[in-house]
Amino acid sequence: MKAAIPIWIAFVPSSLAWGIAAHAHGLTLDEVVLMSAWVYSGPAQFAVFVPLAEGKSALQVIVAGFLMILRFLPMSAALAPFFRGVSRWVLFFSSHVIGASSFIVPYFQFQKEPAGEPNEPAAARSTAGYGRLAFFLGVGATSFTVWVVGTAAGFAAALGFPPGFEEAMKFILPGYFAGLLVVEMKSLTMALICALSLIAAIPGALVSPGCGWLVTAIGSAILVWGWEQWSLHESKSS
Repeated sequence: MKAAIPIWIAFVPSSLAWGIAAHAHGLTLDEVVLMSAWVYSGPAQFAVFVPLAEGKSALQVIVAGFLMILRFLPMSAALAPFFRGVSRWVLFFSSHVIGASSFIVPYFQFQKEPAGEPNEPAAARSTAGYGRLAFFLGVGATSFTVWVVGTAAGFAAALGFPPGFEEAMKFILPGYFAGLLVVEMKSLTMALICALSLIAAIPGALVSPGCGWLVTAIGSAILVWGWEQWSLHESKSS
């Protein structure tokens, strides 16, 4: 929980922003709380505002949110090896509180821990797995609670704000992710990747304002992944 405090601080303004924006788009308090608790993804929740406001079908709204939360799949795959010996049902329910922040903090924490022995007893692997799961839930479950409560508070606060105020709140979520990115920009390679992605996003947005950014993001991710795999192969060969 102590490791999650920076996430709580970041979640307070971003969850308030979503609650305010949801109120402005005509959602009820029940809908706001239920969406935050069920979806638990700021970008996905913001993404569904446009199709909701335009009166799109439920399927289009679900697809818009689903595309945004696909990023949780590789995050889950990256964390899974650290939970060896843990019941699949326990992992299934625990995975609900995974998010960008609740992935980054535990992942880097687990990377610092010594690797287990290849012939380590199953009981020892299970104990270590449940210990890591407890750390993950301490980060993820408390952050989840802050997000859900914060969105409800944002909805309540919006009742006293003048019309149009939610427009300014839209910058909080991008600012939050920009802050996370800056923390990880500790090498020239990361800076070059960010610069390349920014430059590529401009023509992509001009070609297709709706999905150009998504295509350039996927392209940049594939390019960087390929470069990392090539570098890893070269280092092993030498």
